[in-house]
Amino acid sequence: MSKKKISESKLTVIRTSKKNSGQVYDLERRIFKVNECFSQSQLRHLFSSPNASFFLVGNNKSAVGFGITLRSKLRNGQYRGRIYSIGVLPACRSIGGGRLLLDAMEKYLIKSNVSFIVLETLKGKGGAELFFTRHGYMESKFLPGYYPYGDAVRMRKTFTTW
Repeated sequence: MSKKKISESKLTVIRTSKKNSGQVYDLERRIFKVNECFSQSQLRHLFSSPNASFFLVGNNKSAVGFGITLRSKLRNGQYRGRIYSIGVLPACRSIGGGRLLLDAMEKYLIKSNVSFIVLETLKGKGGAELFFTRHGYMESKFLPGYYPYGDAVRMRKTFTTW
């Protein structure tokens, strides 16, 4: 899929369901290294969770990215959102696929009354940390050895609730 064939204006984001679990599984393997991917049983578990939501970004022909959010209630009564996974095919990253996907995921979580969103990303991983920083996330914690293959940073974005 070339950059010339897909433009940001032709991309849309949908919230999806278990029927598209195969697409999420396949996309994840095309985007990430195998040791960074969920197993089929892990995805089945996530799809069965009432706190998880799945998103696909693509055009009318195919999906080019996916996202998974989680929502949890904290002891203080606030809700926390989590970007559990987000990925876009490399050919579609520079045309806004990641931005559209992240924006849709954030809007969904905000409508779900979250006060803030957290995520973890591999420290120094090919632009992911910079991508999230550009979208208002701030590093809140360094996590040495978080992944079997490297250190991570936890990032956070807080929303004002009225």
